[in-house]
Amino acid sequence: MIEIRCDENWDELIDLPKIRNILIIFLKHLFSGEHGISLYLTDDAEIQKLNKEFRDKDGPTDILSWTYAEDDPALQDAEIINSEEENFAGELVVSVERVRQQSVENGWNFETELIRLLAHGCAHLADLDHERSAEEAHEMLELEITLLNEVGLTNIY
Repeated sequence: MIEIRCDENWDELIDLPKIRNILIIFLKHLFSGEHGISLYLTDDAEIQKLNKEFRDKDGPTDILSWTYAEDDPALQDAEIINSEEENFAGELVVSVERVRQQSVENGWNFETELIRLLAHGCAHLADLDHERSAEEAHEMLELEITLLNEVGLTNIY
């Protein structure tokens, strides 16, 4: 199951069925078996609150990710973990305002930047973190490029 929630009227800006299909492709590449994901599209103010609460960084960011691990004791009682229908890879939260700004800075359209960020977030859900080491940052970038190529976005990096 792919769950997508949007603040405001951003669902009119975003091709939700296309984004849902792209997430399915990413998840099939990253995980064996069926996996679900939750995507929340919000604004800078909301993502800043989450960034402060969960990462102790008081500022907006483009994307946040949380992995749902069945062996995580903090998630033992979570409804999502107890679901027999599907395994959830995790949750992504994206600031639509950051997507807009970064798409201009990067010289491509809004949708391309959103997909690029989703590839980045999904790489985090696969337990890669560019902040741990230069080697892991390179591995994560290579994975993102692979994911983007699978959905027809080439020459982004």
